[in-house]
Order: sequence, then structure tokens, then C-alpha cells
Amino acid sequence: MGIPTGTEVVGLLRRRADALVAGDEPGFAATVADRSTGPGERQLAAYRAARSLRLARFTHGAVTTTPDPDRRSVRAEVEVRYRLDHLDTADRTTRVAYELVRSGGAWAVSAEGPVGTAPAPPWLAMPGLRVVRTPHAVVAGTVPESRLEEHAAVVDGALPALMTSWDGAPRTVLVLAPGTPTEAHTLLGRPAGAGDSGVAATTEGPTGPDGRATGDRIILDPTADARLTPAGRDVVLTHELVHVAVRGSVPGRAALWLAEGYADHVGYTRSDVPPERLLEPLLTEVRAGRGPRTLPTASALDPSTSDIEVPYLAAWQAVELLVQRHGEDAVRRLIVASSSTGTDAQAEAATDRALESELRTTRGDLTRDWRARLADLAG
Repeated sequence: MGIPTGTEVVGLLRRRADALVAGDEPGFAATVADRSTGPGERQLAAYRAARSLRLARFTHGAVTTTPDPDRRSVRAEVEVRYRLDHLDTADRTTRVAYELVRSGGAWAVSAEGPVGTAPAPPWLAMPGLRVVRTPHAVVAGTVPESRLEEHAAVVDGALPALMTSWDGAPRTVLVLAPGTPTEAHTLLGRPAGAGDSGVAATTEGPTGPDGRATGDRIILDPTADARLTPAGRDVVLTHELVHVAVRGSVPGRAALWLAEGYADHVGYTRSDVPPERLLEPLLTEVRAGRGPRTLPTASALDPSTSDIEVPYLAAWQAVELLVQRHGEDAVRRLIVASSSTGTDAQAEAATDRALESELRTTRGDLTRDWRARLADLAG
């Protein structure tokens, strides 16, 4: 079989990356071992998907190779860095594995795929993706194109107001709409067999040295996307757009109850469902004497450890109370003043200090009044 030299591997991957960024499809195809096989076709589909997303930068780091004598191939794992044009302001990092074989007297790629727990590049997770572009949205996915257009319309309707409220918010947002749970898990860097997280959408992305996001993606859950009504999808996507706007504007993060409660506050303003109906799961707990007694912790809002429906509604109502008493501008100032690049505990402490400095209140006073509000709503 032989083993490729480091120079051969690096040269192959460099030619492939250069062709990918330059839009040189023949040059990229020349690095594919057999274009007639399923893995070969998938590589070419991934190339076209990357081009449709306007990949602007793609580089490889150090390569680790492992021979597989049984398959007469070599596995090369490598860290890659990439950016999408007009979406990323800094590199995103992930890991990709290439299966290399001898083809026509030279080494070529027989298959490729993401590895590890980093979110996968969209074109590798969804090589069959389609892209819809509008003034403020790039929506890519494997759901029907009509659904992609629906999501783009929500972004165009909600993002301009967020840009006005949050100086530094991105002007264009990438929304990923996978058609299967496997695609969603791959986009998020989760194991393929991971169960349903119960979260309708996730905003993820790296932050720069100043704590601001440098290229967030909103990843929609395919199960929820299919189950929700158009109005429900609007609320979910608007909620995530709030996170994108705040993360792109504020260096760090506030306490999770404030961040999630504020995103729900904005998202639910676009819903035509009466608040009492939305709050029914929470109010049922209050009437049964099981209502929350403290503001939701980060753990209570973590879908991997808790049933988050009631804590999220509780956080929403805490922010609703703050908005009603102090106004929208004051709550936005609170979020900025609460920002911390540290742990959950440090974010909570920063938020407590900001409640006093910005709103002249305390966690204790807020908790007391919030519990009274929930009791009144429960009747």
C-alpha cells in the first residue's frame, strides 16, 4: 500500500483547499479518488455547498495520519480553519478526517467527514443543502425551499429592529435548517445517536478576545421545525436572533435567566397567542404549590440536565416585570452592565451588581416581586 509522506499529504490538502476557495471545480475534482462512488459524489456535493455559502477562507493545520492496511488507505485527521464571506469576522475552527487512497499513481481523497466535538462545517454536515439569500439572511438547509424562504422572511422582519437596539449586531445572519436529526447533531458537534435535546433552536459560535461573537449560526431543530406552526417558528427564530444581536454587541454574557428571559420577551412580542395561554405550564405549577422560589439557575435552564419549559417561562416573567417597571432601554443597559466573560457564577454576580447600579433594585427585591406577579397571574 505504502504510506504518503507528510509533503504528499500537505500538498494534496493544500491543492484541495485552494481549489475550494477559488471555485476551481475541476481542480477540486482532481483530488477526489473516484467521483462515481457515493463518497465521491458526496465530496463534489459538499464542494458545491461550500461554494453556495461563499466560503472565503479554508486552511489546514497539522496533520495526523493513521494507515489502515485492511482498507489499503490512510486516514488523515487535521484541524481546519475557515470563514464564510460577510458572515464571519474571524476564523472558525473544527476537525476533518480524510481517507486517502492511491489513485492514478497519486494520493487522492476517497472520503471526508467531520470528527470530534466541534460543530461541523455546514457543507460537510449537509452536502445537499440549498441556500436562500435575502437582505439580512443566509438560510441554508435540506428542508424544502419554501421553509428556507419562510425563515429568511422572519430574519428580514426581525433583525433590523435588533440592529437599531444593539449597536454592533450583525447585518446578516446565517440560519441552518437541517432536515434530519443526524444533520443537526453533526452541525452541533454531537454524537450521531444523541437523543432529542428538546431545544427548538441553538445559537452557537466562537467569541473573539473581547468576548463578542465573531460568526454565530442559528441551528434549527428539525423535529421542532416540522411540529411548530409558522407563528411558533417565528417566535423561536426571533428568540435566537436576539442572542445573535446581543452576543455580537456585548463583550461577555449576563446571567442566563436574564439572557434567556430577554430573548423570550422579544420573541413573544411577535406571537398572537395570549400570554396566559403561553404561561399555563408555569401557572399550573404555581397553583399546585410547586412554583419557583428563586430566579432560574444556569443548571435549571440547561436542557441536558433539566426540563426547561417552566424555568424558561419563569425567566421570561422576571424580565417582563423589569421591562414594565423600568422600560426597554433600561433592561438593555442592564444586560450590557451585566456582561461577564467568566463562569456562570461570575455572570450571576455581575448581574446582581448591575441590578443595583442600573435599576436601583436587588435580586431579593426582584425575586419577591416576581413571585408575587406569578401568584397574581395564577389567580
